[in-house]
Amino acid sequence: MNSQFQLISNRMNKNISRTQAAGLHFNQTMGDSQMTKLKRLTEFGVIAAMLAAATLAACGGGASTTSEGIQQTYTTTAGVGEVMQFQIDTTNLTYTYTIVGTSYAASGVAVGQSSSGALTSNRDGTYAVGVSADGFIHSGRVRPVRAMFVGHVVIDTIGGTERIPVFGLSNPITTVAELADDFNFEGFSCNARGIANTFGRGGCLAHYGTSNIDTAGNYAICVGGDLSDTATHPCTTQLSGTLQAVAAYPGVFDYIGSGGHIGWLFAFTAANGKKIMVVDHDDQVSLRHEFGHSVFTSSVALNSGDADGHYFVKNNQSGEHLVTIAGDTMTMTLHPGVTGTLAYNSPWNGMVSYDIPASGVTAGTSGIAMAAGTGVYTSINDDDPTRFAVGFKYR
Repeated sequence: MNSQFQLISNRMNKNISRTQAAGLHFNQTMGDSQMTKLKRLTEFGVIAAMLAAATLAACGGGASTTSEGIQQTYTTTAGVGEVMQFQIDTTNLTYTYTIVGTSYAASGVAVGQSSSGALTSNRDGTYAVGVSADGFIHSGRVRPVRAMFVGHVVIDTIGGTERIPVFGLSNPITTVAELADDFNFEGFSCNARGIANTFGRGGCLAHYGTSNIDTAGNYAICVGGDLSDTATHPCTTQLSGTLQAVAAYPGVFDYIGSGGHIGWLFAFTAANGKKIMVVDHDDQVSLRHEFGHSVFTSSVALNSGDADGHYFVKNNQSGEHLVTIAGDTMTMTLHPGVTGTLAYNSPWNGMVSYDIPASGVTAGTSGIAMAAGTGVYTSINDDDPTRFAVGFKYR
């Protein structure tokens, strides 16, 4: 099975042309005019909303809105085909990483390798990541709450000098049966290893869709469509496979397709009973290899006001920004002085369509985001088919 996800717009009531190819294989060559447009737009960000009114409390035992006093281990995806456990101690200002799964054994990266380094506290709630004692991690910037963290790291061995997006969850689900649910998802993948910054990369593509997992660990994927209503939102690609627990690392599951291992999966259950799930793509067996990550959330309907709050967001193009949601409106630091609009449950339940108008300084933008009241935020962008953003509500 080829697990290459594709971004195919199914948005209703919009006639936005999305630069991408249909089907399992993506073979896009960007022309000069497209590249010029992308360069103009790359700083103009991605937006949308998520989280229920009690989001952080729902994120597993009262997640803190600050990172003060956090001593937590997160199962973490690095968006190049890498899974690690990342322990953050904001009291003693230290971190420790341990490799759980890797696409880079040929480059000398080994499962089980581990080292530590220092954190430096920043005034904005983020932490600078110092060089690890073994030199594997060169630098980084992360922002944690107790349930999750988001940020980037620089790992010369696998991503060169680019910032690799990282997203981690604490206290992961440890049994296959607990994973069972219906999900929405968004993410990105590239057809080669080591692409930490997707801007202008023809072999990279963002994607969205729906999925379900049964209690036996069988999964189904509907790329670009809604499994609960395929007549209205048909799948552009359908995939299936099974999950198997990784014995050495409870809470990590082998993501198996028809040809064998194609990634790793881990998930977290929020206090409201809804789930956040991550697939780290490590597809080295299909016709088109796939490396990146996708974030899944339980599929639930949203109402205006459910997503109100402030969000810290990182994307796969070295970008970082803040978002504020108030009812059906939003503002963001990449578009100062401009108020955008949100359409909840569009194109289907739990998804959010967003539009930000142009200003005298910045171009307008639009796209689709994911919301489920679980404490995580994701979005993709109509203007750049490679960009994927993930973040969380910090207050």
